[in-house]
Amino acid sequence: MKKRVLVTMFLLAAMGLCAGAQEPVIPVAYQGDYPEQVSTFYTNGMAYMKANQYTNAITEFRKALRENSADKSSRIQLVNSYLMRAQYYNNQATDYNKAANDLRSAIFYMKYYDNSPVDAQYITDLNTMEENLDNILYAINADQTPKGRYMMGKSLRAQGEFAAAVTEFQKAQNDVNYRKASLSNLGEIYYIINLNEQAVNYLEQAIISDPQNTNLHLKLAGAYERLGKTDKAIKEYNLSLTKSGDNQEVLTSLENIWKQRIAQNPDDAEAHANLGAVYQKKNDFSAALQEYTKAEELNPSNITTRLNLGTLYQAQKDYETAIEAYDTIIEYNPNYMQAYLYKAQCYRAMGNKEAAMQNYKLALNLEPSNQNIKDEMYEMYEADMSPEQRLAFVYGQLQKEPQNADLTYRYAYELHKAGKTADAITYYNQAIKLNPKNEDAYINLAQAYQQQGNFDKARSVLTDAKGLFPENGLVQKQLAALAAETGSLLYSKASELFNQKKFQEAIAMYQKIVPSTPESLVGIGACYQSLNDNAAAAKYYVKSLELDPKNADTTYYAALAYSNIENFALAKSYANKALALDPNNKNTKELLTYVIEQENTAKMDEAVSLLEQKQYPKALNLLSQVITQDPKDSNAYYYRGMVYDAQKKYAQAINDYKKALMYNPQMLIANYSIAIDYDYLGQYANALFYHKKYLSETQKAGETNDYTRYSAKRIQELRNYDNTKPAAAKTKNTAKK
Repeated sequence: MKKRVLVTMFLLAAMGLCAGAQEPVIPVAYQGDYPEQVSTFYTNGMAYMKANQYTNAITEFRKALRENSADKSSRIQLVNSYLMRAQYYNNQATDYNKAANDLRSAIFYMKYYDNSPVDAQYITDLNTMEENLDNILYAINADQTPKGRYMMGKSLRAQGEFAAAVTEFQKAQNDVNYRKASLSNLGEIYYIINLNEQAVNYLEQAIISDPQNTNLHLKLAGAYERLGKTDKAIKEYNLSLTKSGDNQEVLTSLENIWKQRIAQNPDDAEAHANLGAVYQKKNDFSAALQEYTKAEELNPSNITTRLNLGTLYQAQKDYETAIEAYDTIIEYNPNYMQAYLYKAQCYRAMGNKEAAMQNYKLALNLEPSNQNIKDEMYEMYEADMSPEQRLAFVYGQLQKEPQNADLTYRYAYELHKAGKTADAITYYNQAIKLNPKNEDAYINLAQAYQQQGNFDKARSVLTDAKGLFPENGLVQKQLAALAAETGSLLYSKASELFNQKKFQEAIAMYQKIVPSTPESLVGIGACYQSLNDNAAAAKYYVKSLELDPKNADTTYYAALAYSNIENFALAKSYANKALALDPNNKNTKELLTYVIEQENTAKMDEAVSLLEQKQYPKALNLLSQVITQDPKDSNAYYYRGMVYDAQKKYAQAINDYKKALMYNPQMLIANYSIAIDYDYLGQYANALFYHKKYLSETQKAGETNDYTRYSAKRIQELRNYDNTKPAAAKTKNTAKK
């Protein structure tokens, strides 16, 4: 019996639960009177709810909430509608997943929609609803772990069930492993459904955990803008723009904000300057210049406007005009770093490297730790330097800042390019110690180890990188390439050792190929087979077939190995599989024939032994198996005849002796056995015939023994009897073959 759901008491009324119910039951919630002032949507919703049209009621109450998000009456009746539809899904439609989703949505509007104060009864009703949901989830064996709740939230969000998804993400965000992703989803969903206060709350928390997420900054900016907090919105839009490049969605939002500011205050110089910057990002240089000019007219002393003018001319490749703009900034503020940096970039673009370097140095003096300035200086130096000069230059920089992770990595890289692999490895390792998040350092370090032939070290570095940067596809590709290269090299060495008959050394080399490949496992099997350890050989051939089950050659090798250890049952099985994969393989056909013969011989030997032990049923079973396998095996028929003889089943024995003669006419002793059994049956004419036949054939062959002498005597005795008068039976000579 599934766990019974407790009674839900909601608002002013509740309905009881059927005792002993087999499935979870959800009670109908309150259907109260209309409030005094209602919207059309609310009125429609109440009408639908009273008519038990819960889906339509939900739609109308949600419209009422969109019209007025603070409408508590609509929210209460929306919860009621979800609860009543949940009861329908649970008790009548028996669709427990939909019932659970409606409970999730009801909980959202009760608990997570806003933070308005509640009373004790409200909390009691909410707790009962949550208990009902837990009971349904238990009854349908839903995954209620944090991972399960998070994955359900994602699924519900993808289906557009935003309210239900929030309830699941709220559960999942309490677990540290799913907190960041859950907060992001919560912030984005609240933004989508236009609950902006809540969206801001969760997006701010999400950004603390994931500050580089451009989409989160963009959503937060939009939420701030909806709330009228334009200064905060601008900050977030700019952050988003910095991280995402010239994002047109961001630029359009910023353009609208600055246009609104200008509409409110046409003399706002900052708004004109910022609107110009937006136009410049959109490559509308004419509009940008117009806005910058207006900003300068309104506030001639604004350095930012003059800097933007300079970058505008710089973007248009009018470098001389741009430099003039930057010089006016430096004249006003000699410590304005960006003016020197942008001047350096202009001189560099003009080919004046000396002036460019002078301005780079002036900028670096103002901000000694600015890595962007250092990178641009290095790039300019690098263009005209030999590899040795680059090494010396970077080394000189590193001596000044030995703890600089970027310089350490760059020096390692230059060493690597120069072929100084051992030294490069030292500095790559140092760079990783200084900055464990440098993905390129791990990749290059692994390459350096690989070039040294130290594949184990390379694999270890890449495995560490895979754990640290699971999304880095280059790490995955390099691991795969390393495995392929390592395997190929090791396989080549192992094959060479095999050809030199150094089988144990070859096995050790094959075993270094990680992960094992079908080829390496076949190699190990071949080594063991050469060492006459066919049991081990068969084991590795079978392992290879687990990876490559349609390889006819390997299947044949497995059959041969099992044949060599006289496990004919498995040998036959693998030989049949090999023949199915390659029906024309001569070696496989010959092996299968041999295996069947050997298997039958073994069964024959066992059957003869069982005959001697008078275990006739077991002997018959084995001999019949041989005959089924080879219906022309004369020996099997002969020995089965002997078993029938021992059981005094003479007619059956005679039948098998005759088949033995059919498939092997040279089995003369079968004639003797038939004659004796006819004697036992009192069929003397037949006995006389087969005694004569046996004696005639043995005389031709020149044989004389006890059997021939007895047949000769018995022929004389039987001649005294005519066809109608039975001869007296004599004692049978039991000595047979």
